[in-house]
Amino acid sequence: MVDINGVEKTLLEHHMMQLQSSGVPQHLWPALFRKLLGQVYDAGESFQLCQLTYADGERDEEDSLWQVIVIKPEGIKADDPDSIFVIDHAWTYRAHEARHCLRDIPGLLDRMVALMDIPNNEDNNQQQLTEKVLQEMWKFNGTYSLAKGNPEESLPVWYIMDEFGARIQHCGEPNFRVVPFYFSPHECCYSLLFPIQDTEEGEEVTRNYVECGPVDSLTRDAQMLPWFPLDLSQIDPTQEEPPEDFFLSSCMNEILPDPNNTSSSCPLPSHRPLKVFAEYMYVHEYLTHPSFVMTQDKDQADILWFTQHFKDFRGLRETPERRVNQYPCEHLLTVKNLLAVVSHRASHLHHDDNQDKEDQEKDQETKDEKHRNTNNYPPWLPHTYCLKRELHKFVSVFQRREKRGLDNHWIIKPWNLARGLDHTITNNLNHILRLPSTGPKIAQKYLSDPVLFHRDDIDADVKFDVRYIVMLLSAEPLKVAVYRRFWIRFTNEPFDLSQLDNSQKHFTVNNYNDAFLLQMYCHDFISKFNEQYPEQPWEVAEKKIYSMMHQVFKAAVSQPAPRGLPNNPQCKGFYGLDIMLDWIYKNGKKVMQPQLLEINFNSDCKRACEYYPEFYNDVFAVMFLDETEGHHVAVLE
Repeated sequence: MVDINGVEKTLLEHHMMQLQSSGVPQHLWPALFRKLLGQVYDAGESFQLCQLTYADGERDEEDSLWQVIVIKPEGIKADDPDSIFVIDHAWTYRAHEARHCLRDIPGLLDRMVALMDIPNNEDNNQQQLTEKVLQEMWKFNGTYSLAKGNPEESLPVWYIMDEFGARIQHCGEPNFRVVPFYFSPHECCYSLLFPIQDTEEGEEVTRNYVECGPVDSLTRDAQMLPWFPLDLSQIDPTQEEPPEDFFLSSCMNEILPDPNNTSSSCPLPSHRPLKVFAEYMYVHEYLTHPSFVMTQDKDQADILWFTQHFKDFRGLRETPERRVNQYPCEHLLTVKNLLAVVSHRASHLHHDDNQDKEDQEKDQETKDEKHRNTNNYPPWLPHTYCLKRELHKFVSVFQRREKRGLDNHWIIKPWNLARGLDHTITNNLNHILRLPSTGPKIAQKYLSDPVLFHRDDIDADVKFDVRYIVMLLSAEPLKVAVYRRFWIRFTNEPFDLSQLDNSQKHFTVNNYNDAFLLQMYCHDFISKFNEQYPEQPWEVAEKKIYSMMHQVFKAAVSQPAPRGLPNNPQCKGFYGLDIMLDWIYKNGKKVMQPQLLEINFNSDCKRACEYYPEFYNDVFAVMFLDETEGHHVAVLE
């Protein structure tokens, strides 16, 4: 069956949205599908790849060795329906697979070395060449992702075009575009080259390496650094709280109550068990407290326990006797770039702690160790930059640290993914600058000297982090409850700063893959921890952790919505806080300092239930019965 412009209807339906979002002109679609189905690679009839030569000393770092020119005598017209060209991909991979691909796929390493013009002499072994390719490939990489239901399958895919496509040069005002295109009949991705203006014979073909919306000149300079090196260290890296519009744009379509309506909530019924509607299966399985009973009727429930975002807080006021397990504006805590903004406020709310931090920084300076901006950061927050809003400031910080010889390992995280998904650890600035093309990211200083735990089963010192469950019981006055029974996650290999793409060495979240998962009760962990660090026992670290928790929630409620979490008696917050311990220098001595990694919405509590079957009985008693005694919580007020 034939439909629009001679393109088969089903084929068009599968690809139309992709073509439209990529900006491929409609008059090129018939030729595109004809070439793809016939596997026609006819770019060689219209273009030529030329190698450039330079006299000794004439070539600058940003000067290319290659140029693609038009060789078609009549040139190439933008309105010519045949002027679209299919470019094959030389290498397609997921980021964590890159090293293995270069090692295991015959001929791939040699091809990439040649494509990237990496000098190859007799002194270079395979490992050295692999490292050079892993460093240089960010000047050549493109990316796409496939919309899948499974988050793991939706992660970014990276690719490098063939020798022709990879050597098309950049121009701020290009005459062609190159876009990735996933062709479902072949189950693979190609790149499409098409003109956006007429070109003459002999004219160079150019494209824009970083296509994005309008940005300021400093951000654009930062985006182009992989190809056009520039010193941006003179930029002031000081971070300021964003304006009101920033917070309004991040409100996630929440319908907030009228702030002028001060009507209070009604107390929960006390003459019968409270009816609980829960979307989470483990609440159904483990909530056995006699004061609660499960119901499938959401409209009849006293307590709504959602796993999806609840948005209609104004409508919630129409049933003042009802409670929900979410807070208005809690995305300020659970979205990573917003958490950093909120956490900055703590440095102004806790002056004494910040003074301690300044003392600590002086010690770090003398030892040429970690460095943070003491004016804007509480001691428990790793230095964090939003790569959408503060890219140029991040580059300034990176280059300043590089000049001073300070550690420059960073972990790049998506704003809103947990479980280590799409997280990258690197000290390669070019790598970092390419990652925002896969979606909004933060750059957070990687803890290069974390407190380690000795695992007897593998006889190695490994990284670990701690997951605490924290409940926000009231915003005004502030009342927070911490479930004292935490759980611990360990890496599976000894820690060092090598092989940054090795998840078993650097990432603790292994309960969602096939890796071995060491499980340990918190009381056993504390006992072993105190044996390993007798001079700094766990109770000292825990006191600092609780103080940190109180500070971050105090900062979160210190301003009205949408900048902060407003008080709402019908709401109870439930979060998973991930924490590591870092070594810092204070008064010339190494001491442990908690570091807040992230705060999780809808925290997975399967492990908590398996360790402590009474977990949800404790949680619901604390959150909805206002009982704290005997329920394994510490109350922070």
